[in-house]
Amino acid sequence: MMLSSYRKSAGALALALSLCAAGAMAESRNVLIVDGAYFPSLSHVQPGDQVVFTNNATGSHTITGQDEAWTSGPIPVNGSYTLDITAQTPTAFSGQTLEEPAFEGAISFD
Repeated sequence: MMLSSYRKSAGALALALSLCAAGAMAESRNVLIVDGAYFPSLSHVQPGDQVVFTNNATGSHTITGQDEAWTSGPIPVNGSYTLDITAQTPTAFSGQTLEEPAFEGAISFD
């Protein structure tokens, strides 16, 4: 009888732990590139998350992290670029198309 009770408790604990772990999973944040701006211009992230930039602008677009820590290379119209977030990822980035002046966006760790 005691063994059966122990098994039920262990099963409930395992279920609770798996639900907590599922809540701590990495997330994917979407950022649209439009002519002259990012939407949203600020994304809230955690290390392990990904930011997916999708180019909805009228021309090719390149994004560069602060101090050129990373670059997307040219993202074609309707194309995308995925940035894996680490604790060392710079919080500011900028980009531009051939037709637009440079504009900025940011990530926030909270």
